[in-house]
Amino acid sequence: MTKNIRQKKTRERKCLVSGKTYAAHEMIRFVVDPQGRVVPDVAAKLPGRGGWILADRATLESAVKKKIFVRFGHRVLMSPSRKATDVEELDGMEKEQVSGRKTPVLVDDDLLDTVVRLLGQRCLNYLGLVNRAGLLVSGFEKVRALLKADKCRAVITAKDAAEDGRRKIFSGTGNVLDKLRMIDMFTREELGQTLGLSNAVHVALLPGGMTESFLNEFSRYEGVVMR
Repeated sequence: MTKNIRQKKTRERKCLVSGKTYAAHEMIRFVVDPQGRVVPDVAAKLPGRGGWILADRATLESAVKKKIFVRFGHRVLMSPSRKATDVEELDGMEKEQVSGRKTPVLVDDDLLDTVVRLLGQRCLNYLGLVNRAGLLVSGFEKVRALLKADKCRAVITAKDAAEDGRRKIFSGTGNVLDKLRMIDMFTREELGQTLGLSNAVHVALLPGGMTESFLNEFSRYEGVVMR
């Protein structure tokens, strides 16, 4: 008997910089607050009209350089209704049409730094959820055993971990590392506070839905920090 399997459709949005369409989990939503300030909405839940930009450092820097955030803000101020759809395109007429408005568009100089901070914290929050879901294993010997058994989906090592310890935990694991997502962008202190551990240096993530959600969040963070 044939089973009807309903696949969840991936939500997509158009990037204000490139005009290309991407999965929403690869992008960052921005909104404009009542004072006219452009605000990153990394959870995509804030009210009002939003604008989406690919979670990529070069793309975000281009948005600042080309005043995409300013133009987006002007477009939102033209139609601030909370029920209106998100902004997908900018036609270049925003400045002229809002020249008489009293509320200016404000783009903080540290906007990209704020994006990095918010995405990093969101990753750690999701890592905590992975732990609560029972999909996280910590400790040198336990992580090494999972690596050798090829049961990990991802491995996190503290970025301030000793190089010798990192080399030892991966030695003798064959080609397992080729299949894994390797992460080393969080400090021992950050991991410890998130997971409630005194010495969080090596962490393994097991396959599961919450692990995939974390990895989606991490991809955004990595894209904004690294690319």
